[in-house]
Amino acid sequence: MKSNVSLFRRLGAMFYDTCLAFSLVFFIGLVTNALFGGMGDAFFYLITLPSIYLYFTISWVKGRQTIGMKAWKFQVIQPNQQSITHQQAFVRFLAGFISFLTLGSGFIYQLFNQNNLAWHDKISHTLLVKN
Repeated sequence: MKSNVSLFRRLGAMFYDTCLAFSLVFFIGLVTNALFGGMGDAFFYLITLPSIYLYFTISWVKGRQTIGMKAWKFQVIQPNQQSITHQQAFVRFLAGFISFLTLGSGFIYQLFNQNNLAWHDKISHTLLVKN
């Protein structure tokens, strides 16, 4: 099945979700600093990535979309039109993170894929569709 969500739309949603993730990281930093002072650094790092992971995976599994995806009017599904599983969400998050760390090469791949899929779509067997 082919994704009908453009790279531009995907990047728009990513911008929204990145702003939200930075807000979450900022809030966690405030709380850990207030509770532990300078000794909260380790706790901050231990809780930040899992919190971001939970935001994305719960949004994908339970509602099919993050806040950014909702604003840009698309959702993530399996090729059979069902909601994605926790395992698919984990693989999608990990592959998306690696794609981000490689300067977006997994997203650029979408421009050359005949089904309009990015790395993390292909690896997790998921796709994005407009609402």
